[in-house]
Amino acid sequence: MARSLNDAMLAIHSLFISLQGEGRFAGYPTVFLRLAGCNLSCAWCDATAAAAGRPTETISVTEAASRLLYPGLRDICITGGEPLSQEPSLAVLFSLLPADRRVTIETNGTYPIAELRSRFPSLFFSVDWKTPSAGETSFDMTNLDAVGANGWIKFVVAERHDLDFVVVHAPQAAARGIEVYVSPVFERGATWFAEVAAFVSAFQNCPLRFQLQLHKLLDIP
Repeated sequence: MARSLNDAMLAIHSLFISLQGEGRFAGYPTVFLRLAGCNLSCAWCDATAAAAGRPTETISVTEAASRLLYPGLRDICITGGEPLSQEPSLAVLFSLLPADRRVTIETNGTYPIAELRSRFPSLFFSVDWKTPSAGETSFDMTNLDAVGANGWIKFVVAERHDLDFVVVHAPQAAARGIEVYVSPVFERGATWFAEVAAFVSAFQNCPLRFQLQLHKLLDIP
């Protein structure tokens, strides 16, 4: 059910400015709104406090919109936790943000994104497709038809069998014109980075894009 401006609230973990560390807009200064709560418990989650659902505060969407607007900063990233667990309030928030902002939602892929995509076609979606090492392999397959050009799918890989998973599933996304990222778990270190980079370089089934988490390389939020 759609929420009105008067009753839409968001449980947030933090709001901060940093460089975007992942995806198509990596390197751009970005305002991040990290929401609290997640429906998954991934082995290599790097935002466990937010995922655990302990909000630092609960604020109205009007206040959230106000805090997200910084002069000179075009990019806004809504992350978590799992942002789409608060989708009704998010929909109200997006209706308040000006059209000159570039808004990306980082989601774990288990919630359908089609309704938000249809209502807010300019939104960008960074959608995880969880690999076996995460311990969570749920994925809403309807998202493959909803991501579109304003989005991408990310496989985070920690083990060789995760790469086997990419071999099977990445072509399903690429066949729909979706950009596909392969991101090694940062804590595995340089040897694993090189192995994943070699895998991406040699992959012939569809285009893949290698990425490292820039914010972890720089040790920033």
